[in-house]
Amino acid sequence: MKSFRDFGIDLPDRFHGDRKTTCPKCSESRRNKHEPCLSVNGDEGVWKCHHCGWTGTIHEGEHHEYRPQRKIYRRPAPETVRPDMVPEVRDYFHRRGISDATILKTGCYSTVRFLRATNCDTVVMAFPYYRNGELLNVKYRDARKNMTQEQDPEPCCWNIDHCVKAETVYITEGEFDAATLVECGFDAACSVDKGAPNVNDESADKKCECVMNCMDVFETAAEIVLVTDKDPNGLRLEKELIARIGAGKCFTCRYPADCKDINDVLVKHGREAVVRSVSEAEPVPVPGLHEFGEFRDRILKLYRYGTPRGQTTGWPELDAFFTLQPGSLNIITGIPMSGKSEFVHAMMVNAIRLNDWKIGIFSPEMLPEEELFANFAEKIIGKPFFGPEDSRIEPEELERALALADAAVKVILPEEDRTPTLKEILTAARVAVVRHGIKALVLDPYNEIESSRPAALTETEYISKVLSQLRQFARRYQLWVGVVAHPTKLQKDQRTGEYPVPTPYDISGSANWRNKADNCLSLWRSFRAKNNIVEVHIQKIKRKGIGKLGFQKFQWNRANGQYTPVPEDGPYTAEDCPPPRSYRDE
Repeated sequence: MKSFRDFGIDLPDRFHGDRKTTCPKCSESRRNKHEPCLSVNGDEGVWKCHHCGWTGTIHEGEHHEYRPQRKIYRRPAPETVRPDMVPEVRDYFHRRGISDATILKTGCYSTVRFLRATNCDTVVMAFPYYRNGELLNVKYRDARKNMTQEQDPEPCCWNIDHCVKAETVYITEGEFDAATLVECGFDAACSVDKGAPNVNDESADKKCECVMNCMDVFETAAEIVLVTDKDPNGLRLEKELIARIGAGKCFTCRYPADCKDINDVLVKHGREAVVRSVSEAEPVPVPGLHEFGEFRDRILKLYRYGTPRGQTTGWPELDAFFTLQPGSLNIITGIPMSGKSEFVHAMMVNAIRLNDWKIGIFSPEMLPEEELFANFAEKIIGKPFFGPEDSRIEPEELERALALADAAVKVILPEEDRTPTLKEILTAARVAVVRHGIKALVLDPYNEIESSRPAALTETEYISKVLSQLRQFARRYQLWVGVVAHPTKLQKDQRTGEYPVPTPYDISGSANWRNKADNCLSLWRSFRAKNNIVEVHIQKIKRKGIGKLGFQKFQWNRANGQYTPVPEDGPYTAEDCPPPRSYRDE
């Protein structure tokens, strides 16, 4: 089987999703050789160049023979530019705040041109476009913004020659805005040649082509200040420029409330207001890059009140080791028949009662729905759902349990005969957050979620991705997310006949079950003892305020699902129960 490299595409043989790179057919002949114009999909093995149109697949090869598509640009004759300006045009410049010195510095002049909008020869302002001293284009406009230009010009930014080797370059939306900056002492000011893209345009590539052709100037500059209009189209241009130049070196300006562009600022408020707006330009936020000052309030809160504790589990004895932390990913494992689901349900009922939580739950192993409710009802009332009439839940108690569960528990159900994907579950959970205000999400168990692992990912990489998604979801919505995951088959101790206490490392697939989790719990009970003592082992606590490593014993009443702490437990010792692997090393 062929690979992308067989077609000259510098990408790995296998990868997931879409990537962009340079095109082996046309990039070398372009002014900006490093612009990634080739879109490649690793899952489907297809590619397309958005510049020259070259397409193909690794299975079928090139779809068509590549033919370079080079546009022929025309250069105006140098004598097109004339150093004169009629009085009425000069007066218009002056009314816009542009002096004779700036007119001379930028090479503006006046002439007569036929304008399609006026259908006659018209006195116009002329803005010559130079690149490396060569005249590439001249744009013409009248006072009503009716415009024309030379035929087939090469896209270029106006006044770009004054920006070469400048530490700071200023990009505006129009020539008058760039001239305004020159008037106020910012000589390295240029303008895009076609104005701003419409806010609804599907692509802004044509409007930004002049920027890409001058990218060597912008790459050399240390800072790029974007001085665009503040209407929707101008903000679209600002966004597109940031995407092409990079947020790391871009700055944006603010104007007085009654001004939409920088020339407005000059006309209405004067030179000092322009200098202030430009000098106080703010760096564009870079995703993932922050300063501690942004977190001042949270820092002071931590200093004054210390690390916040999580919310109660409902059992003070367990709270000494583990509390419920909003915005955390919690992994719950345990040996078979240790009561993992029962324990999590009991803890969620406590959170509903004591913390006023609402919860979302995906628990297909406990379906049908009436049996899932029966499990919650036992924990709410403290009586068996079934059994002798004198000991089971009474009708009025059943109604009370139903009212509480209906208000506080939101059930996420799989479609009939189909295992749901994580994306589908999280979509339902997101609705539950917005619509019902849930504070916890329980996924029980993980293996009932459809695995959509791409062939290009290993199981370890896939589980890492899934757990990262869950952790991000927990933090974004400040949810306590609990995932019940079964361990792989454990070996009994030949001497005691007991299973060891499993750890997250024993869950099938990846060590990321521990590495990605905020907190890890493991349940264990003896199959040889004549009791239902369940030990809850706290094997990882990421934040000190949430708890500490250790374990707590509970008496599990299997008839009604109640958990009662067994008193006088001390710290973990090897004599108390079989040691979990890797536990002592942590």
